[in-house]
Amino acid sequence: MTRKNIFELLKEKYNIEYEMNKITNLFYSQLFQHVDSYTYNQTRCTIENIVDNRLLFAWKQRNSCLSCNEIKIKLDFKLDYSTLDNIILILEYYENLIYLVDRHINLNKVNYQIFQEYIMLKENIVNLLDHINYEICIIEKDEKILIVPKNPSATSVAEISDEETATAILMYNHHTLKGDLEAKRKILYSIAKEYEPLLSKPIDGFKDYFVKATNMLNNLDIRHNNKEGKHKNNLVINLENDELEKWYDELYQLLLFCVLIKDNIERKNNIEEFLKNLKQGA
Repeated sequence: MTRKNIFELLKEKYNIEYEMNKITNLFYSQLFQHVDSYTYNQTRCTIENIVDNRLLFAWKQRNSCLSCNEIKIKLDFKLDYSTLDNIILILEYYENLIYLVDRHINLNKVNYQIFQEYIMLKENIVNLLDHINYEICIIEKDEKILIVPKNPSATSVAEISDEETATAILMYNHHTLKGDLEAKRKILYSIAKEYEPLLSKPIDGFKDYFVKATNMLNNLDIRHNNKEGKHKNNLVINLENDELEKWYDELYQLLLFCVLIKDNIERKNNIEEFLKNLKQGA
């Protein structure tokens, strides 16, 4: 008997295709009404209409695209809900356009009337993402939305990291990076670079974790070229890509754990100091 994956099990308990159809129908509905300032003519419009007519030209992520339709062509966008990757691609497209409207359009000041279905659309997307254990990641400086698996450890470390490293940490589990060893290698290197002082001075009682993380960074073609030259490692050379990616993913989790150890030790010390003061003040 073939074991079902989480996505397949969810489809049995929560009708993802039905919910995606509702979301898509809402997205392509005329959710806004524009009133012309001179003629007072009223025109119903969609999210794509607003983006095409008012926002696309200045969007950092448009590249050379001249319309939402051209973006969808380049994405090979299809309303196919049979795979998780395709669902994420569709929802990312929807969310990026919603983000543009929310960020740049003051609907009251530009004579737009918003219909309640727009609010329902956003709520339904969040609800579906909760069911498949994904979340919306906003990267403000790039005017970009990513949809990534929920990972409390990644979120906690990202919150105490600098902006560039935080983005890399949240991006690591994005579905487009599956199989992209070079992208994952760069992310692991950026995490290690920021937390180099921490890794070089292990926390008492947790030294083994820090040593193993450092050894993996030094020997998995991340810090050094382990495929040729003085740091050459025959095991790494002979590893299949999927096996190497598995160890990259393990290292990612180990690095998050090491950072969280430090953060929680500091929290523990602060609590101990507070409790000590409380006792003295009693």
